[in-house]
Amino acid sequence: MKAYPNVIVTGSLSWDIIMDFPSNFIESVDRSKLHELNLNFVVSNLEKQMGGTATNIAYGVAQTLSLIREPVNSLTTKVSVAGGLGKDGKEHLAFFKKNKIDTKGIVMDKTRFSASGSVITDIKNNQIWGFYYGAGDKGKDVEFKKIVKRNDVMIISANHPQALLAAQRFAISHNIAYMYDVGMALGWIKDSDLRKGIRHAKWLIGNDFEVGTITKRLGKPTSWIVGQGVDVISTLGEKGVIYETNDKSQITNNKPALPAGRSNSNNKTIRIPSIKLKKVVDPTGAGDAWRGGFISSYCYGLDIVDCLAMGNAVASFAVETYGTINYKLRVTELRKRLRSINGLTY
Repeated sequence: MKAYPNVIVTGSLSWDIIMDFPSNFIESVDRSKLHELNLNFVVSNLEKQMGGTATNIAYGVAQTLSLIREPVNSLTTKVSVAGGLGKDGKEHLAFFKKNKIDTKGIVMDKTRFSASGSVITDIKNNQIWGFYYGAGDKGKDVEFKKIVKRNDVMIISANHPQALLAAQRFAISHNIAYMYDVGMALGWIKDSDLRKGIRHAKWLIGNDFEVGTITKRLGKPTSWIVGQGVDVISTLGEKGVIYETNDKSQITNNKPALPAGRSNSNNKTIRIPSIKLKKVVDPTGAGDAWRGGFISSYCYGLDIVDCLAMGNAVASFAVETYGTINYKLRVTELRKRLRSINGLTY
């Protein structure tokens, strides 16, 4: 597999307001009144933390890179973040510096506040999100030519429309490999831009709902997308992950950092179970952590099965803490969790 020297993560840089609702959302919904929906959820806990898709994913990359050793071809992968921050973004910049995340791709707005996302999670881990773009539109002004090189890899994640499409246009026009992670952008992105973004991507990633929405809009199944040379990653929460590809060369015997797992090179669909945990504290940001674990492992040339397992393992640490960037990977526990996945031998 190809290793990449740098990971450039584009997406929202925001504040997350995280709230817990101590019941089920559905119990507060009168299905006979859906035409005039008016809901009030009294929450039991509230936290304000740094977040955003780019923040969360870049942190997951940095955490994983800090543990991986013996890089392929002596390559040392670095992570950069690109997007727009507001006048309340000093804590973000300090956080990125502390975690060795390059910030040359950040454009500051001195008059507006940064983007802000609010989420309420019920006891079944269902979530309701609201999002304010704020200074996020400054992401459209990122000078990608100065921070992205030909052999780098990008992650294009949900952001202000102009910012996401600017990143997409750059990656396509400069033939940069990228992971396409539109997620919450599905609410606004046009079908033409969605098709273009998918067609040129190396990976299309989303949870099962998002991938299902995409296939409905395309009018094509995931097998059709894979047939176009785009690998499809469907994250399934507690059910693990499904990876669909027609590139059998990705499943190798290369084992540079962590022991590789068994895989069937004749299969085009790979299923990896989740890590079994005693307690889930907060699922917010687990998907972003997964992306960080996966792409870091891929950059170091691990077997695709191990990359998927790493994604699951990093995500398992994220759900054990409140917020999206408060977890810390521990190498001994990480190895233990990787060994626990059925079908893998270490």
